[in-house]
Amino acid sequence: MTTAAMSQRRIAAASFVGTAIEWYDYFIYSTASALVFNAVFFPKSDQLVGNLLSFATLAVGFIVRPVGAILFGHFGDRRGRKSTLVVTLLAMGIATFLIGLLPTYATIGVAAPILLVMLRLVQGLAVGGEWGGAVLIATENAPEGKKTLYGSFAQFGSPGGLLLATLMFTVLSHTDTASLQGWAWRIPFLISALLVPLGLFIRLRMAETAEYKQAAEEHAQIRVPFLQVLSKQYRQVTVGTLAMAGGFLTFYLLTSFVLTYATETLGLPASIALPANLVAAVTEGVFIYVGVLLAKRITARCVAIASAFGLLVWSGPAFALMHTRDALLLYVAVGVAMVFCGTSYGVLAGEVAELFSREVRYTGTSLCYHLAGVIGGGFGPIIATYLLSRTGLSWPVAVFTGVVSLLMALACFALPRRESARSEASASAEVPA
Repeated sequence: MTTAAMSQRRIAAASFVGTAIEWYDYFIYSTASALVFNAVFFPKSDQLVGNLLSFATLAVGFIVRPVGAILFGHFGDRRGRKSTLVVTLLAMGIATFLIGLLPTYATIGVAAPILLVMLRLVQGLAVGGEWGGAVLIATENAPEGKKTLYGSFAQFGSPGGLLLATLMFTVLSHTDTASLQGWAWRIPFLISALLVPLGLFIRLRMAETAEYKQAAEEHAQIRVPFLQVLSKQYRQVTVGTLAMAGGFLTFYLLTSFVLTYATETLGLPASIALPANLVAAVTEGVFIYVGVLLAKRITARCVAIASAFGLLVWSGPAFALMHTRDALLLYVAVGVAMVFCGTSYGVLAGEVAELFSREVRYTGTSLCYHLAGVIGGGFGPIIATYLLSRTGLSWPVAVFTGVVSLLMALACFALPRRESARSEASASAEVPA
C-alpha cells in the first residue's frame, strides 16, 4: 500500500470513527427521549407534557451546541484540531456513560431530570466542538480538487452512529415495557464506555493538519476567533447556517419526532417504528456518497440546491404517507427524505468549511453547523409536537418543514460558485507543461 493511500485511510478513519461514536452517543439519547424518558424522568406529567419535556431535554443539548462551537472552536483555531478532538470525544463518552447510571424520578424525584439536563449540556458542548474539527482534519489534508470528498468522511459518522444506536434500541424494543423502562434503556449508554477507547486510539495516532501548522508557524492565529467571525464573517455564518437547516430539520423530524408520532399518534408499535431509522441511516449513508459523485459533475453547490428543493417538494407527501399507518409507506416516506438529506449533507461540509479563512475556520464552520442544529434538531421536534397536538393534523408540520427547506434553498444559491472537480481536472490537463 502506498504512503498516500495509508494517509488517506488514516484521515478517513480519524474523521469517521470518532464522529460516528459521538453521534452514536447523541442518537441513543434522542431515541430514548422519544421512547423512554417521558416515563422514566417525567412520570408526573400527562403524556403531551411528558413528551414536550423529554424533547426539551433533547433541545437543551442542541441549544448549547453553538456554545460548544465557540468554546472548542477557540481552542481548535488557536491550539490545534487534534488535541481539541480528543477532548470532545472524552467529554461525550463520559457524559453518555453517566446518563446510563442515572437514578430515575421514582428513586430521587426531581433531581433525576435535573441531572439528566446537566449531562445533556455536557453532551451538547462536546458535539459543538466535534463536527467542525472532524471536517477540518479531512478537508485541510485533502489534495486539490478533493475537499468535497474528504469533507464527506465526517458526514458518514452521522448515519453510522444512527445505525448503531437504532440497532441497539431495535433489539431492546422486543423486551417488555417494564424491562425497557426499568433497566434495558441503560445498556446503549453504558456501551459507550467500550466504544470511546477505540475512537481515542485512532485520534491519538493522527497528525495535525498542514494548514493549521502553517498558520501556527506564521503566528497567524486570531486572539478571539469568535469575535472575528461575528464582526467580519457574519454573512458566511448566515449562509452556512441556513444552507444546513433544512436537512437538519427533516432528519430529526424523521428520526426522533416520528418515533413519538408513529407510536403515540398513529398507534404503531416501537418494533415497527424503529426500523424507519434503519432505513434512514442506510439511505442517508448511501446518498452521502452519491452526492459526492454528483458534485464531481455538476458542482457541490448545484447538488445542495437540488437537494433543498427535493426536501421542499417531499415535505407534504412524506407526512401524508406516514399518516396512512402503513409501515411500508412509513419507510418509503423516511427513505425518500433521506435521499435529499444525504446528498446535501455529503457536499455541504466542504462548502461551508471553505466559506471561512483558515484562522477562524474551526469556529466559523462549527458555528454554522450547530446553529442549524438548533433550528432543525432543537426546536424542530418541539414545534412539530406542538403543531400536531393543537391541530391533530400532519400538514402543519409539513408546511413548517417546507418553509425551512425553502430558506435552505435560498442560502444554497448564495454559496460561492466553484468548478466541479471534473472540470478542474479537465482544465489542468489542457495547461501545457
